[in-house]
Amino acid sequence: MKHKKLTKKASSNLTHIYLNDKNITQITSIYPTKRILVLYLHNNQISRIEKLNAFTHLTHLYLQWNNIRKVENLDSLKNLKQLYLGYNKITKLENLGNLKKLEQIHIERQLLDGAQRFEFDEECMKSLANHLKVLNIKKLKLTHMTPLEPLWKLEVLLATENNFKSTEDIAPVISALYSLRVLDLQGCLAQKDVHYREKVTAAAGYKLLLLDGKMISQSTRNFIKNFQTIKQEKKRRTLAANGEEKAKTADNSKASLESSFSESMSIGGSHFPVASSLFQVSQRRAAAAAACPRIPRKPVIRSPVLLKTMSAHFGDEHQLRGAELKELSENTNGVMLQGKVMKAEVPVFKEKIRVQRKVQSLPSID
Repeated sequence: MKHKKLTKKASSNLTHIYLNDKNITQITSIYPTKRILVLYLHNNQISRIEKLNAFTHLTHLYLQWNNIRKVENLDSLKNLKQLYLGYNKITKLENLGNLKKLEQIHIERQLLDGAQRFEFDEECMKSLANHLKVLNIKKLKLTHMTPLEPLWKLEVLLATENNFKSTEDIAPVISALYSLRVLDLQGCLAQKDVHYREKVTAAAGYKLLLLDGKMISQSTRNFIKNFQTIKQEKKRRTLAANGEEKAKTADNSKASLESSFSESMSIGGSHFPVASSLFQVSQRRAAAAAACPRIPRKPVIRSPVLLKTMSAHFGDEHQLRGAELKELSENTNGVMLQGKVMKAEVPVFKEKIRVQRKVQSLPSID
Protein backbone atom coordinates (compact mmCIF):
# COMPACT_ATOMS: atom_id res chain seq x y z
CA MET A 1 0.00 0.00 0.00
CA LYS A 2 2.83 2.32 0.83
CA HIS A 3 4.40 1.68 -2.57
CA LYS A 4 1.12 2.44 -4.39
CA LYS A 5 0.76 5.72 -2.53
CA LEU A 6 4.28 6.75 -3.48
CA THR A 7 3.66 5.80 -7.10
CA LYS A 8 0.45 7.77 -7.20
CA LYS A 9 2.14 10.77 -5.64
CA ALA A 10 4.99 10.54 -8.10
CA SER A 11 2.63 10.37 -11.08
CA SER A 12 0.64 13.35 -9.86
CA ASN A 13 3.80 15.41 -9.40
CA LEU A 14 5.25 14.54 -12.82
CA THR A 15 6.83 17.62 -14.45
CA HIS A 16 9.30 16.11 -16.98
CA ILE A 17 8.56 13.65 -19.77
CA TYR A 18 11.53 11.87 -21.39
CA LEU A 19 10.72 10.57 -24.86
CA ASN A 20 14.11 11.08 -26.47
CA ASP A 21 15.96 8.36 -28.42
CA LYS A 22 12.75 6.40 -29.05
CA ASN A 23 12.69 6.50 -32.88
CA ILE A 24 9.37 8.37 -32.71
CA THR A 25 8.06 9.55 -36.08
CA GLN A 26 4.91 11.34 -34.86
CA ILE A 27 3.96 13.11 -31.64
CA THR A 28 1.04 10.95 -30.47
CA SER A 29 -0.32 9.22 -27.36
CA ILE A 30 1.32 11.62 -24.91
CA TYR A 31 -0.90 12.07 -21.90
CA PRO A 32 -0.70 15.72 -20.87
CA THR A 33 -1.04 16.96 -17.33
CA LYS A 34 -1.08 20.47 -15.93
CA ARG A 35 2.16 19.88 -14.08
CA ILE A 36 4.29 18.90 -17.09
CA LEU A 37 6.80 21.67 -17.67
CA VAL A 38 9.56 20.01 -19.70
CA LEU A 39 9.16 17.74 -22.71
CA TYR A 40 12.12 15.87 -24.21
CA LEU A 41 11.58 14.73 -27.80
CA HIS A 42 15.08 15.11 -29.18
CA ASN A 43 16.98 12.55 -31.25
CA ASN A 44 13.97 11.02 -32.95
CA GLN A 45 12.50 10.88 -36.47
CA ILE A 46 9.79 13.51 -36.02
CA SER A 47 9.00 15.38 -39.25
CA ARG A 48 6.26 17.74 -38.05
CA ILE A 49 5.43 19.67 -34.87
CA GLU A 50 1.83 18.80 -33.89
CA LYS A 51 -0.55 17.71 -31.11
CA LEU A 52 1.03 19.86 -28.41
CA ASN A 53 -1.98 22.11 -27.77
CA ALA A 54 -2.77 20.49 -24.43
CA PHE A 55 0.65 21.31 -22.94
CA THR A 56 -0.31 24.84 -21.96
CA HIS A 57 2.05 24.92 -18.95
CA LEU A 58 5.08 23.71 -20.87
CA THR A 59 8.17 25.88 -20.35
CA HIS A 60 10.91 23.83 -22.10
CA LEU A 61 10.57 21.96 -25.40
CA TYR A 62 13.46 19.88 -26.83
CA LEU A 63 13.05 18.99 -30.52
CA GLN A 64 16.64 18.97 -31.80
CA TRP A 65 18.03 16.16 -33.96
CA ASN A 66 14.83 15.39 -35.87
CA ASN A 67 13.55 15.87 -39.44
CA ILE A 68 11.41 18.94 -38.81
CA ARG A 69 11.12 21.30 -41.80
CA LYS A 70 8.90 24.08 -40.47
CA VAL A 71 8.24 25.89 -37.20
CA GLU A 72 4.48 25.62 -36.64
CA ASN A 73 1.63 24.69 -34.24
CA LEU A 74 3.22 26.27 -31.16
CA ASP A 75 0.78 29.13 -30.53
CA SER A 76 -0.96 27.35 -27.64
CA LEU A 77 2.27 27.08 -25.60
CA LYS A 78 1.78 30.45 -23.92
CA ASN A 79 4.25 29.70 -21.10
CA LEU A 80 7.08 28.37 -23.26
CA LYS A 81 10.44 29.92 -22.30
CA GLN A 82 13.04 27.77 -24.06
CA LEU A 83 12.77 26.20 -27.52
CA TYR A 84 15.40 23.85 -28.94
CA LEU A 85 15.21 23.22 -32.70
CA GLY A 86 18.83 22.60 -33.67
CA TYR A 87 19.98 20.02 -36.20
CA ASN A 88 16.76 19.79 -38.21
CA LYS A 89 15.86 20.88 -41.77
CA ILE A 90 14.21 24.21 -40.97
CA THR A 91 14.72 26.97 -43.56
CA LYS A 92 13.03 29.87 -41.77
CA LEU A 93 12.48 31.11 -38.24
CA GLU A 94 8.79 32.02 -38.11
CA ASN A 95 5.39 31.57 -36.39
CA LEU A 96 6.63 32.46 -32.91
CA GLY A 97 4.93 35.84 -32.51
CA ASN A 98 2.32 34.62 -29.98
CA LEU A 99 4.85 33.21 -27.54
CA LYS A 100 5.21 36.27 -25.30
CA LYS A 101 7.34 34.50 -22.67
CA LEU A 102 9.89 32.92 -25.00
CA GLU A 103 13.40 33.83 -23.82
CA GLN A 104 15.68 31.33 -25.56
CA ILE A 105 15.75 30.00 -29.13
CA HIS A 106 18.32 27.41 -30.18
CA ILE A 107 18.08 26.81 -33.92
CA GLU A 108 21.70 26.04 -34.79
CA ARG A 109 23.08 23.82 -37.57
CA GLN A 110 20.16 23.16 -39.90
CA LEU A 111 20.90 20.33 -42.32
CA LEU A 112 19.98 22.11 -45.55
CA ASP A 113 20.81 21.41 -49.17
CA GLY A 114 23.50 23.43 -50.92
CA ALA A 115 21.05 25.81 -52.65
CA GLN A 116 18.92 26.51 -49.57
CA ARG A 117 19.66 29.40 -47.21
CA PHE A 118 18.34 29.99 -43.73
CA GLU A 119 16.13 33.08 -43.30
CA PHE A 120 14.48 35.11 -40.54
CA ASP A 121 10.88 36.26 -40.75
CA GLU A 122 10.80 40.02 -40.21
CA GLU A 123 7.49 40.12 -38.33
CA CYS A 124 8.57 37.24 -36.13
CA MET A 125 11.79 39.03 -35.15
CA LYS A 126 9.88 42.19 -34.29
CA SER A 127 7.47 40.25 -32.07
CA LEU A 128 10.39 38.58 -30.25
CA ALA A 129 12.19 41.86 -29.59
CA ASN A 130 10.64 42.58 -26.18
CA HIS A 131 11.45 39.25 -24.47
CA LEU A 132 14.07 37.19 -26.34
CA LYS A 133 17.35 37.03 -24.37
CA VAL A 134 19.33 34.10 -25.85
CA LEU A 135 19.69 33.26 -29.55
CA ASN A 136 21.78 30.40 -30.88
CA ILE A 137 22.42 30.61 -34.64
CA LYS A 138 25.63 28.62 -34.93
CA LYS A 139 26.69 27.07 -38.26
CA LEU A 140 23.82 28.48 -40.34
CA LYS A 141 26.10 29.87 -43.09
CA LEU A 142 24.74 33.38 -42.54
CA THR A 143 26.35 36.25 -44.45
CA HIS A 144 24.81 39.18 -42.56
CA MET A 145 23.15 39.94 -39.22
CA THR A 146 20.72 42.64 -40.30
CA PRO A 147 17.52 40.71 -39.33
CA LEU A 148 18.70 40.69 -35.71
CA GLU A 149 18.60 44.47 -35.26
CA PRO A 150 15.15 44.56 -33.54
CA LEU A 151 16.33 42.28 -30.70
CA TRP A 152 17.20 45.08 -28.29
CA LYS A 153 16.78 42.81 -25.21
CA LEU A 154 19.11 40.10 -26.47
CA GLU A 155 21.81 39.27 -23.91
CA VAL A 156 23.54 36.21 -25.42
CA LEU A 157 24.27 35.77 -29.12
CA LEU A 158 25.99 32.56 -30.24
CA ALA A 159 26.89 32.90 -33.93
CA THR A 160 30.05 30.84 -34.43
CA GLU A 161 31.15 29.42 -37.81
CA ASN A 162 29.08 31.70 -40.02
CA ASN A 163 30.12 33.63 -43.15
CA PHE A 164 30.44 37.12 -41.71
CA LYS A 165 33.24 38.53 -43.87
CA SER A 166 34.20 41.80 -42.17
CA THR A 167 33.78 43.69 -38.94
CA GLU A 168 32.03 46.53 -40.78
CA ASP A 169 29.14 44.15 -41.55
CA ILE A 170 28.78 43.14 -37.90
CA ALA A 171 29.40 46.36 -35.97
CA PRO A 172 26.19 48.27 -36.90
CA VAL A 173 23.97 45.36 -35.82
CA ILE A 174 25.91 44.76 -32.62
CA SER A 175 25.61 48.43 -31.69
CA ALA A 176 21.79 48.06 -31.99
CA LEU A 177 21.76 45.16 -29.48
CA TYR A 178 21.79 47.39 -26.39
CA SER A 179 21.59 44.57 -23.80
CA LEU A 180 24.24 42.26 -25.28
CA ARG A 181 26.54 40.71 -22.66
CA VAL A 182 27.93 37.58 -24.35
CA LEU A 183 28.95 37.39 -27.99
CA ASP A 184 30.60 34.43 -29.70
CA LEU A 185 31.82 34.80 -33.30
CA GLN A 186 34.55 32.17 -33.35
CA GLY A 187 35.25 30.63 -36.74
CA CYS A 188 33.97 33.64 -38.71
CA LEU A 189 36.09 35.40 -41.32
CA ALA A 190 35.57 38.71 -39.54
CA GLN A 191 37.95 37.58 -36.80
CA LYS A 192 40.86 38.08 -39.19
CA ASP A 193 40.27 41.82 -39.48
CA VAL A 194 42.78 44.24 -37.98
CA HIS A 195 41.69 45.41 -34.51
CA TYR A 196 38.70 43.05 -34.70
CA ARG A 197 38.32 42.65 -30.94
CA GLU A 198 38.64 46.38 -30.26
CA LYS A 199 36.11 47.31 -32.96
CA VAL A 200 33.52 44.77 -31.80
CA THR A 201 33.94 45.76 -28.16
CA ALA A 202 33.58 49.44 -29.01
CA ALA A 203 30.42 48.72 -31.03
CA ALA A 204 28.85 46.58 -28.30
CA GLY A 205 29.41 49.15 -25.57
CA TYR A 206 30.22 48.82 -21.89
CA LYS A 207 27.70 46.00 -21.20
CA LEU A 208 29.59 43.38 -23.22
CA LEU A 209 31.43 41.10 -20.79
CA LEU A 210 32.46 38.05 -22.83
CA LEU A 211 33.67 38.00 -26.43
CA ASP A 212 34.62 34.73 -28.15
CA GLY A 213 34.93 32.96 -24.83
CA LYS A 214 37.30 35.56 -23.29
CA MET A 215 36.50 38.16 -20.68
CA ILE A 216 36.91 41.79 -21.63
CA SER A 217 39.25 43.39 -19.12
CA GLN A 218 39.10 46.93 -17.87
CA SER A 219 42.46 47.67 -19.47
CA THR A 220 40.98 46.71 -22.86
CA ARG A 221 38.08 49.07 -22.28
CA ASN A 222 40.46 51.88 -21.33
CA PHE A 223 42.55 51.21 -24.43
CA ILE A 224 39.42 51.35 -26.62
CA LYS A 225 38.34 54.59 -24.98
CA ASN A 226 41.77 56.17 -25.55
CA PHE A 227 41.86 54.82 -29.09
CA GLN A 228 38.52 56.46 -29.88
CA THR A 229 39.71 59.74 -28.35
CA ILE A 230 42.90 59.69 -30.44
CA LYS A 231 40.88 58.84 -33.55
CA GLN A 232 38.54 61.78 -32.99
CA GLU A 233 41.49 64.14 -32.37
CA LYS A 234 43.17 62.93 -35.55
CA LYS A 235 39.98 63.53 -37.49
CA ARG A 236 39.69 67.03 -36.05
CA ARG A 237 43.30 67.85 -36.99
CA THR A 238 42.74 66.53 -40.49
CA LEU A 239 39.73 68.78 -40.93
CA ALA A 240 41.69 71.77 -39.60
CA ALA A 241 44.60 71.01 -41.93
CA ASN A 242 42.23 70.78 -44.87
CA GLY A 243 40.80 74.19 -43.93
CA GLU A 244 44.29 75.76 -43.79
CA GLU A 245 45.19 74.18 -47.11
CA LYS A 246 42.07 75.66 -48.69
CA ALA A 247 42.99 79.09 -47.28
CA LYS A 248 46.54 78.82 -48.66
CA THR A 249 45.17 77.79 -52.03
CA ALA A 250 42.93 80.84 -52.08
CA ASP A 251 45.86 83.14 -51.17
CA ASN A 252 48.04 81.59 -53.87
CA SER A 253 45.32 82.02 -56.47
CA LYS A 254 44.90 85.67 -55.42
CA ALA A 255 48.65 86.31 -55.66
CA SER A 256 48.83 84.64 -59.07
CA LEU A 257 45.92 86.76 -60.26
CA GLU A 258 47.66 89.97 -59.11
CA SER A 259 50.93 88.95 -60.73
CA SER A 260 49.22 88.15 -64.02
CA PHE A 261 47.41 91.48 -63.90
CA SER A 262 50.66 93.37 -63.23
CA GLU A 263 52.35 91.55 -66.11
CA SER A 264 49.51 92.45 -68.43
CA MET A 265 49.86 96.15 -67.45
CA SER A 266 53.54 96.33 -68.47
CA ILE A 267 53.91 97.63 -72.06
CA GLY A 268 57.18 98.08 -73.94
CA GLY A 269 59.45 98.04 -70.92
CA SER A 270 57.34 100.58 -69.01
CA HIS A 271 55.44 99.17 -66.09
CA PHE A 272 52.40 100.64 -64.39
CA PRO A 273 52.57 100.66 -60.59
CA VAL A 274 50.36 97.68 -59.72
CA ALA A 275 52.91 95.90 -57.56
CA SER A 276 50.88 95.71 -54.37
CA SER A 277 47.15 95.48 -54.92
CA LEU A 278 44.17 97.61 -55.71
CA PHE A 279 43.47 97.93 -51.98
CA GLN A 280 46.70 99.88 -51.46
CA VAL A 281 45.77 102.26 -54.30
CA SER A 282 42.42 102.95 -52.70
CA GLN A 283 44.16 103.53 -49.36
CA ARG A 284 46.50 106.13 -50.96
CA ARG A 285 43.55 107.86 -52.55
CA ALA A 286 41.77 108.01 -49.20
CA ALA A 287 44.89 109.49 -47.53
CA ALA A 288 45.26 112.11 -50.27
CA ALA A 289 41.61 113.05 -49.97
CA ALA A 290 42.01 113.48 -46.22
CA ALA A 291 45.09 115.68 -46.68
CA CYS A 292 43.60 117.91 -49.42
CA PRO A 293 39.85 118.09 -49.00
CA ARG A 294 37.96 119.07 -52.12
CA ILE A 295 35.96 122.30 -52.15
CA PRO A 296 32.48 121.56 -53.39
CA ARG A 297 31.44 123.57 -56.46
CA LYS A 298 28.28 125.58 -56.51
CA PRO A 299 25.53 123.80 -58.36
CA VAL A 300 24.68 125.07 -61.86
CA ILE A 301 21.27 126.71 -61.84
CA ARG A 302 19.17 125.84 -64.82
CA SER A 303 15.82 127.06 -63.62
CA PRO A 304 12.97 127.37 -66.13
CA VAL A 305 12.09 130.77 -64.61
CA LEU A 306 15.62 132.08 -65.27
CA LEU A 307 15.51 130.86 -68.84
CA LYS A 308 12.14 132.55 -69.34
CA THR A 309 13.47 135.85 -67.95
CA MET A 310 16.52 135.70 -70.16
CA SER A 311 14.38 135.08 -73.23
CA ALA A 312 12.10 138.02 -72.31
CA HIS A 313 15.15 140.28 -71.94
CA PHE A 314 16.39 139.15 -75.33
CA GLY A 315 12.95 139.96 -76.81
CA ASP A 316 12.98 143.51 -75.30
CA GLU A 317 16.31 144.15 -76.95
CA HIS A 318 14.85 143.27 -80.32
CA GLN A 319 11.82 145.47 -79.66
CA LEU A 320 14.10 148.48 -79.20
CA ARG A 321 15.48 147.88 -82.67
CA GLY A 322 12.07 147.10 -84.16
CA ALA A 323 11.59 150.48 -85.83
CA GLU A 324 15.01 150.27 -87.47
CA LEU A 325 14.32 146.78 -88.76
CA LYS A 326 10.90 147.85 -90.07
CA GLU A 327 12.33 150.85 -91.86
CA LEU A 328 15.07 148.69 -93.37
CA SER A 329 12.55 146.12 -94.59
CA GLU A 330 10.45 148.77 -96.25
CA ASN A 331 13.36 150.36 -98.14
CA THR A 332 15.04 147.10 -99.15
CA ASN A 333 14.04 143.62 -100.15
CA GLY A 334 15.74 142.04 -97.10
CA VAL A 335 15.68 142.06 -93.35
CA MET A 336 18.64 143.09 -91.16
CA LEU A 337 19.09 140.54 -88.35
CA GLN A 338 22.16 140.60 -86.10
CA GLY A 339 24.06 142.75 -88.59
CA LYS A 340 23.20 140.58 -91.58
CA VAL A 341 20.77 141.20 -94.41
CA MET A 342 18.21 138.38 -94.64
CA LYS A 343 16.21 137.85 -97.76
CA ALA A 344 12.45 138.33 -97.61
CA GLU A 345 11.80 134.79 -98.91
CA VAL A 346 13.16 133.22 -95.69
CA PRO A 347 10.21 131.83 -93.69
CA VAL A 348 9.46 133.48 -90.41
CA PHE A 349 9.65 130.22 -88.40
CA LYS A 350 13.34 129.86 -89.28
CA GLU A 351 14.00 133.16 -87.57
CA LYS A 352 12.24 131.90 -84.46
CA ILE A 353 14.38 128.78 -84.45
CA ARG A 354 17.53 130.88 -84.62
CA VAL A 355 16.30 133.03 -81.74
CA GLN A 356 15.65 129.92 -79.62
CA ARG A 357 19.10 128.54 -80.40
CA LYS A 358 20.62 131.84 -79.34
CA VAL A 359 18.78 131.68 -76.03
CA GLN A 360 19.87 128.08 -75.36
CA SER A 361 23.53 128.90 -76.11
CA LEU A 362 23.74 131.53 -73.42
CA PRO A 363 26.27 130.76 -70.66
CA SER A 364 25.05 129.31 -67.36
CA ILE A 365 25.01 131.49 -64.28
CA ASP A 366 26.50 130.10 -61.07
